[in-house]
Amino acid sequence: MKVAVISDIHSNIEALKAVLDAIDQEDISLIINLGDLVGYNASPVECVDLVQGRQIISIQGNHDRAATEMKHAEGFNILAYQAVKWSANKLAPIHKRFLKKLEHTRVIWDRYLVFHGAPGNPDAYLFYLFQAKKAFNYMRKRTVGVRIGFFGHTHKRAVWQRDVRGKVSSLKIPEENILLDPEQMYLINPGSVGQPREHNWKASYLVFSNEPETIQFKSVSYDLHSAQAKIRNAKLPEYLAERLETGV
Repeated sequence: MKVAVISDIHSNIEALKAVLDAIDQEDISLIINLGDLVGYNASPVECVDLVQGRQIISIQGNHDRAATEMKHAEGFNILAYQAVKWSANKLAPIHKRFLKKLEHTRVIWDRYLVFHGAPGNPDAYLFYLFQAKKAFNYMRKRTVGVRIGFFGHTHKRAVWQRDVRGKVSSLKIPEENILLDPEQMYLINPGSVGQPREHNWKASYLVFSNEPETIQFKSVSYDLHSAQAKIRNAKLPEYLAERLETGV
């Protein structure tokens, strides 16, 4: 069985549609969204409607939560705050109810942990070794038997591995499939659909296969200029349009 994992769509409907079109060309059984449907870009309503319509399993991100209650955006930088406030004003009550009901952390099929920032905390980041160790410890204590976790929030692809000795390391990401060792634990970030930060503007996602367990990172082109034009027409900060093209 194949599962597509997406994250950090951030109101970029052009990127989301391109990724879903690519996913539809494969034998995908399930799509999982790791959070932050809204924020930064200019199509929050369209993105929420599309994800709901496709019945995609979704986790709540920190921007999703902030769009339902602005008090949760108090720690955002000024650009993120302005964008999520704009999104909140565009979303109807039905959209906000959907976002508010999303879980922070979820176990799929008693085997895979999915979350946005860190397990149980959509605001926390998983960038560094000590943060990966903390997340693995959470899994070992709170989700016994779960070896693989999928997360978002950083907008960067990542694979963290914990071996049988307890050593945690970051793996390089190749072009081809990565075969996951059944004796190891993993934390995997698919990158961002709507606002990649890897100096590459293309929308990022991954495909996970469970027999054997493999992952492959993928990216697709989308109508970047249309997404930028919508940001400018919405009078959102110019930098939000510029950064899409540079992938930062």
